Amino acid sequence: MTSRKATAPGSPAGVLRSSGVPPVQFDTWMRASELDVTGSGPALEIGAALIARDAHPDLDVAAVLAQLDALAAPLQAHNLHVQSTEDAVRAIVAHLYEVTGFAGNTTDYGDPRNSYLDDVLSRRRGIPITLAIVVLGVARRLGVPARGVSFPGHFLVRFDRRAGGPLIVDPFRAGRTLSVEELTQLLRRSVPQARLQLRHLEPASTRAILTRVLVNLKNAHTARGDLPSALLAATRITALVPREAWALRDRGMLQAQLGAPDGARADLARYLELSPNADDTAKIRELLARLPNARPAN
Repeated sequence: MTSRKATAPGSPAGVLRSSGVPPVQFDTWMRASELDVTGSGPALEIGAALIARDAHPDLDVAAVLAQLDALAAPLQAHNLHVQSTEDAVRAIVAHLYEVTGFAGNTTDYGDPRNSYLDDVLSRRRGIPITLAIVVLGVARRLGVPARGVSFPGHFLVRFDRRAGGPLIVDPFRAGRTLSVEELTQLLRRSVPQARLQLRHLEPASTRAILTRVLVNLKNAHTARGDLPSALLAATRITALVPREAWALRDRGMLQAQLGAPDGARADLARYLELSPNADDTAKIRELLARLPNARPAN
């Protein structure tokens, strides 16, 4: 488990500790935070750490942020914020992937630990989105503007240049800068015949990034048969995006599998209200019809 480390009062971890943020509950913190902004603010790191604390209840969130402080510290003297974007990106990528050993987990991509920020920091392995959170956190501490990109099928990092288009970095493949041709190939792995458009490279909000982390986590737990953990991730998703019909559907189906018919019925009925013309409405209605009736009160 991550241990508590001393941090400077002005560091993100120091501010977190002195302010008493975040509260114990993810939902309470979420409602008090500004999550609909793009960029790499502290809320992204805190939210990712709180997601990890669902699996590791004793996790010290401030210590997780201190680990990001420590990763950035060796580069502070290089004043990357006044260098060209290309030079700054090269320095950050070389430090994270060549010096400290971060890499995409190509041997067990579906391991839930790839979605927990504390595990990614300690194991130096992750999936695109959690490695992106590390890159974004280090860049922010160095004053280098960077934002996450919720690219179809593969999360990316965007560094905006003072002139010219942005640099798009693949955090899963050692921070490689991708060309337009490579981006098009990557897009077509998820959406065959698609044409690369500017909207594919739009920055993602903190809410969108945390939601995508949780979707990956829900899928990883489901694939391993850990439905209670998948349900917890699904519940976090519905808190972040309460009006997204798919989120209610997914949580409802998990509740049905876990023998919670009342919760399943509420979520699935709401899904049908929000998406009456969805392709799977017949399937959902059949599932609702099979749910057992609620037990009478004693």
